[in-house]
Amino acid sequence: MARKFIYENREFPDPDPNLSTEEVKKMMADFFPELVNAEVREHHEGEDTLYELVKRVGTKG
Repeated sequence: MARKFIYENREFPDPDPNLSTEEVKKMMADFFPELVNAEVREHHEGEDTLYELVKRVGTKG
């Protein structure tokens, strides 16, 4: 069973199975700063677990 992370329709492999999904999100936020406040949605595809990172929409000001 593999974990895959999806952001903007791009699939990223699991950097370390020992990391929590929040730790992986923080690691990816180094490259995609908008992920700091992203929501993580979990889906299952066969035996794989997909984690979709979705930017939260907010208001400025």
